[in-house]
Amino acid sequence: MNVLSHISDIIIPLLLFYIVGYGVVSKVKVYEAFLTGAKEGLKVVVDIMPTLVGLLVAVGVLRASGFLDFLAGLLAPLAEPVGIPSAVVPVMLIKLFSGSAATGLVLDVFRTYGPDSYTGMLVSILMSCTESVLILRGSEEYLQRQDLEFVLIFYTSPVVLDRQY
Repeated sequence: MNVLSHISDIIIPLLLFYIVGYGVVSKVKVYEAFLTGAKEGLKVVVDIMPTLVGLLVAVGVLRASGFLDFLAGLLAPLAEPVGIPSAVVPVMLIKLFSGSAATGLVLDVFRTYGPDSYTGMLVSILMSCTESVLILRGSEEYLQRQDLEFVLIFYTSPVVLDRQY
């Protein structure tokens, strides 16, 4: 087991040295390529930021207005018989659109029920085993023209959670 610990300590530095060494041998300007990639990454962050802030604000408004609790109350008779607590329903709905926005709801569940409760474990599994289901596809021109295409992705993971917790 000690060997694995030492391997995990050196694997990332070795990987970095390998990438830089391969770039030098291939006569690639490694530092300039790194800077170009970093600039492109920052552009992506700047492009995504308004959408992320908008989603977080929208979820905050829905949560503060009580609409998510109302919706959870409506769907509770369907969810409770299959073992899904009503507190998990808002997380499931918001997770369809944004995993980042659902994280705030998960923190509320943790504060209310605790991370070791059945509800806390269920939202943890939900957040770790699924991805956003509805993905908005299109480029900036599509968004400006209002030609939006929603794609439903079916991805499920078998999950077994013992309710004894």
